[in-house]
Amino acid sequence: MTDCVKQQKICYLQEAWHLVESVVKGHIVTFKNLFRKKSTMQYPEVRWELPQGYRGLPALPVDPATGADKCIGCGACARACPVQIIEIQAHMGEDKKRVVDDFSLFAGRCIFCGLCSEACPTHALVMSKEYELAEFTREEAVYNRERLNRLGGTIAGPDDSGKEVS
Repeated sequence: MTDCVKQQKICYLQEAWHLVESVVKGHIVTFKNLFRKKSTMQYPEVRWELPQGYRGLPALPVDPATGADKCIGCGACARACPVQIIEIQAHMGEDKKRVVDDFSLFAGRCIFCGLCSEACPTHALVMSKEYELAEFTREEAVYNRERLNRLGGTIAGPDDSGKEVS
C-alpha cells in the first residue's frame, strides 16, 4: 500500500468517528431538552409580562380631571427624535399660549429610543407598553393625537405619600 491510500483510510476512519460523535452529542442535547419545562405560550389569550422600563410606542396619556393631555406644543420631542417621526403644528392662542392643532407620529419608522419622552418638559409624552403594531398599510402606521391619547390611557395620579404611581 502506498502512503496515499493509507492516508485516505485514516481520513475515512476519522470522518466516521466524527459522524458517530456528532450523532451522540445531538441525541444528548435532545434528551436533555425532552424533560424540561415547556415554554410555549398561547399568545392571543396569554400575554408576555413586560419587564420594568420596557419602551413601546410613544403615547399621550389623558388627564382624567381635564379630559385633555398635557402637550403644550413646544416641539421639544420633535427636535429630540433622531429619525424625525413626530410632527407638531401649533399656533398662539388668545391667552398667548400655544394651542396644538395637529400632533402626528409615524410608528413605522420609530426606533423606540425614548428620547422624545425624555425631552418633553411637561412629561406629556410617555413610552407605552404597546408592542402589537402591525398594520396593513403605511397610512395606518401614522398615529394622530386621538390615537395616541387612546394608547396612553390616563395620567397616573399621586398616591397618599405624594409620589407618582403608574
